[in-house]
Amino acid sequence: MVPVRIDVYLKLMGIFKTRSVAGKACKAGFVSIDEKAVKSSLSVQNGDLLEIVKPDGSRLTVEVLSVPPDKQVSRKDRQDYCRIVEMEV
Repeated sequence: MVPVRIDVYLKLMGIFKTRSVAGKACKAGFVSIDEKAVKSSLSVQNGDLLEIVKPDGSRLTVEVLSVPPDKQVSRKDRQDYCRIVEMEV
C-alpha cells in the first residue's frame, strides 16, 4: 500500500475541490480522526474514520475502505475507496 496524505485523499474522493482547500481545513481543525484534529501531512490507513466539517457547515463522517494506488480516481470508482457513514446538513 502506497501512503497517501489525508489532504490528497480528501481531494481524490471529491470531498474538497482542491488539495489546498483540504489542507486549509486540516490546518483549521475541521478534519479529525478519532476526535483528534490532524495535520494535512498525515497518511490515511484502511479503516480510518474521518470526521469532516465542510465550509458550508455540513458534517461528514467517512470510512477509508482502501487507499488508491495512483493519483487519479474516477467518480464512479470512488465508492471502492470510501464509504459515507454519516452526513449532517
